[in-house]
Amino acid sequence: MLNRRPKAVGCSDGVKEVKGEKGMLGRKVSPGQQARKEKRGEKGDTGTPGTALRVVSPQSSIASCETDEIMISAYCSGTFNAYPLIPLANGARCGNNPNSTTQRVTIVCAKR
Repeated sequence: MLNRRPKAVGCSDGVKEVKGEKGMLGRKVSPGQQARKEKRGEKGDTGTPGTALRVVSPQSSIASCETDEIMISAYCSGTFNAYPLIPLANGARCGNNPNSTTQRVTIVCAKR
């Protein structure tokens, strides 16, 4: 035996009402004053430069930043069983073999 839900009575099943009369238009208002144009101000001083970032992504598993830079990020890519990232003094290495062809390191250096 099929379980059937009873038909729900919705709003659209009610009595149709007669459409009302159109309303009156709102009153007309006058436009506001035109904004004044002001003189442009003087040019300001030059700001300090932002931090310079450099991405180092060699075709090897070891990379270093320059002496006037500091490493701010590092990650390894390639094939490995355990994540092999080894941070160095101012760089990073992926795994123990610097001549690896299956692991690559990418570092981001910032000017000090």
